[in-house]
Amino acid sequence: MRTRRAARRPLFSPAERQALALPEALTVSAWADRCRLLDSRASAEPGPWRTSRVPYLREVMDSFCDPDVEHLTIMKAAQVGGTEAVLNMVGYAVDQDPGPLLIVLPREVDAAAVSNDRLRPMLEAVTLAGHLPASPQDLHHLELRLDRMTIYLAGANSPAALASRPCRYVFLDEVDKYPAFSGREADPVHLAAERTKTFWNRRIVEVSTPTTRAGYVIQSYEASDRRRYQVPCPKCGAWQAFAFPRLKWPEDVRDPEQIRRGALAWYECAAEGCGARWGDQARRAAVARGRWVPEGARVNPAGEIEDAPPASGHRGYHLPAFLSPWVTLSEIAAKFLESRPEVRRFMNFVNSWLAEPWEEKVEESRPEILSARAGDYPAGSVPAGALVLTAGVDVQKGCLYFVVRAWGYGEESWLVRAARVESWEELIRAMFRTSYPRHPPGGDPLPVRLACLDSGYRTDEVYEVVRAWLHVSRAVKGAEHLAGMPYRMSALDRDARTGRPMPSGLSLWHVDTSYYKDKLARLAAAPPDDPAAWHLHAEPAQEYLDQFCAERKITERNKKTGRTREVWTQGTSQAPNHYLDCEVYAAAAAEMLRVAALRRPGEEHQVFKPDPPRDRGGRGSWLGRNNSGGGWINREGRGRWLR
Repeated sequence: MRTRRAARRPLFSPAERQALALPEALTVSAWADRCRLLDSRASAEPGPWRTSRVPYLREVMDSFCDPDVEHLTIMKAAQVGGTEAVLNMVGYAVDQDPGPLLIVLPREVDAAAVSNDRLRPMLEAVTLAGHLPASPQDLHHLELRLDRMTIYLAGANSPAALASRPCRYVFLDEVDKYPAFSGREADPVHLAAERTKTFWNRRIVEVSTPTTRAGYVIQSYEASDRRRYQVPCPKCGAWQAFAFPRLKWPEDVRDPEQIRRGALAWYECAAEGCGARWGDQARRAAVARGRWVPEGARVNPAGEIEDAPPASGHRGYHLPAFLSPWVTLSEIAAKFLESRPEVRRFMNFVNSWLAEPWEEKVEESRPEILSARAGDYPAGSVPAGALVLTAGVDVQKGCLYFVVRAWGYGEESWLVRAARVESWEELIRAMFRTSYPRHPPGGDPLPVRLACLDSGYRTDEVYEVVRAWLHVSRAVKGAEHLAGMPYRMSALDRDARTGRPMPSGLSLWHVDTSYYKDKLARLAAAPPDDPAAWHLHAEPAQEYLDQFCAERKITERNKKTGRTREVWTQGTSQAPNHYLDCEVYAAAAAEMLRVAALRRPGEEHQVFKPDPPRDRGGRGSWLGRNNSGGGWINREGRGRWLR
């Protein structure tokens, strides 16, 4: 008779299975929503954490647990929740992914205060209390020995504390308040980051309100993918990042308290033709729908990010007060008016409210002033007095921006055309196969005599186009500064046997962008009766005006040496600078043709020829060349852009 086999005993009991189970995969924001409690001693809104209250922090926090991200930079204003987001990352590490962790504050006394007032209350909350040690002696002010990891705290002024232990996680808080050097050692930021070298899954998090351009946080942010939070307009749906110039209030009201009490400020949509006014309720609704967008990318009408650059292991986030649910638009406007009369207070407004670095001296153009230079001639036409056309092209991943500018006597110039095209064929048609008519009608139309194409991106395509149109185009590459000259040439094609430049070979022209931006700023500010007046056609697009004014010149001070230098940098509007770059290259082309040497009939020393006169494939004076597309590549029938 067969007997029933005894039931097999489970390998693990339910309690053992629970102990051995892998933790549930959570993001930092999901963990915080489930587990984080805000303590009444440190928070104005004690109780359970809600990421929905600060939706702009969701991606910031979740980047901490992204395996492709190694370095986080958070450049923040006050009252945006940045400190609580960092504490959420620390709590997540303790509960979900433990590893030795270092938190660096400006001074040791600051580190002890954060340990007692912020960190320990969070760890003593119900969710994390299970990770606390049995003995209170394991909880020192600057060293918290938990069940699965140790948290170290240090001051940036203590080199021994920064260099003593390897750590998987390093949090650098208020880095712009760090000393330039940690004792006799290197700067504290790099000294602390060195502690993570032995960990393949390390995380470095830098957090700070910015100070000046020489500060740590802005330098780290600019080395990242530079993400800005874009929101859709509640009326037209256009996506845009917050910019202070769009904050408005009644022109006849200058009393900060009146603006604050009456909630008189509003935010104005930046989209052309919209101008919708957002109140605080509309602003918060827009923030709830916002997206973090890396520099160079854009958001399409469906809310999807397009043209994103390659993924970076270093993410940077900019958090101005416009994102905060605890700050109103009228409070921002009132704070601006209160701060403006005194430099120190205004610096605090720029740093702690706009989350922008302070710049001691600023020179910039404004779109509304620039638009006053619009003339009475239509776009695409050449005014009387113009003698030669040059062009500049800025090459982007999915499109090409170009500007055609006419030049006359005394470097007087007129904008003929500024446009964006999607293909090389469209660009070639506009640059090399089009002659622009006169206005008023009369006289021969003018072709583009020299176009400078930026080769910093899609370089091989730029070189191919320039080879095909060698006599009317040059490949250029921008440089912040060139010693002693505004541009210089280097040969790319050399004889394999002798190493000498080939007579009809391709050259690369290096262009001093700072020099030409200075020159454009001078020309654009010249009065209308100046011999070098700078004109726009009758219909300049708002996009062109915004992009031409996208940069400003500042005085930057090195906080280590005290020396200053003037540099061109991104302005507060956050508009891209494609058309400004195009104008830079068009101005460089004009100097290569020596348009400044144009003389009226009868004037002495008539000089007008390219520099140098033999242009590697475009030998001889340009005055005798046509626009048909010569050159040896053309004659041999190679290249995609010949027909």
